[in-house]
Amino acid sequence: MAIMHAVLDGISRDALMAKHKSNHIQVVYGTDSAAADHTLWAKAAVADTLGIKVNVCGQPALAR
Repeated sequence: MAIMHAVLDGISRDALMAKHKSNHIQVVYGTDSAAADHTLWAKAAVADTLGIKVNVCGQPALAR
């Protein structure tokens, strides 16, 4: 079992749960914020291509 603690800038816990409606979230890792944002958008694009509805919460940097 793993436990993760995270700070989600730009979104409250209540707003996240209202939109996501699950306590099982997908996580991306990076060596810094820019790398994490890049990985986030790549993972979201793959999910979207597979027909999975994607909701990005908070304030990640836009894909470049």
